[in-house]
Amino acid sequence: MVKTPWPRWLVPLSLAVFLGWLLERNGEAEHFMRVPIGRGPSPVWRMSDLDGHPVSSSNYLGNVVVLNFWATWCPPCRQEIPEMNAFQNAHSGDGVVVIGASVDEGETTVVRDFVRRMKISYPVLIADLQTQSRFGGASTAPSGSQLTLPTTVVIDRNGNYVARYLGAITREELDKAVKPLLAPSP
Repeated sequence: MVKTPWPRWLVPLSLAVFLGWLLERNGEAEHFMRVPIGRGPSPVWRMSDLDGHPVSSSNYLGNVVVLNFWATWCPPCRQEIPEMNAFQNAHSGDGVVVIGASVDEGETTVVRDFVRRMKISYPVLIADLQTQSRFGGASTAPSGSQLTLPTTVVIDRNGNYVARYLGAITREELDKAVKPLLAPSP
């Protein structure tokens, strides 16, 4: 067995520290960072809703999808929920769907109560480790696939990546990413 020169948890921790430094280095920085991603198909996913029913990415083809990975214990996630609610409410008739993908482990009761308390107006699903890994989790992390939270991915009507954000995103930034996708095709 070959020993690695450093613990596997060091990579995600280092990434989180670096991201925090980038976001806060001049005190006036946004609380999110747009991360370059390749254009092309986003991963196919399958998650469960809060009642345990399966939901898949194919259910949303034809819609612009804002897939937001979050957790009940994550302060920046809680901070952006009103932004996500406002964005979903403003675009509900435009073929835009915000989907909250909770990474909370254990009983869905905690997530269900949180959704009710925060008055989340968009669908909330439970993201397993495999789904998290497909969207940028560090699959070599000892506790499984870990995403920087919150992570938000914008997917066009054809199921292609458009944008990926790390950190609490604003409604204005989502509008900038989604607006070009709402124009009718020529």
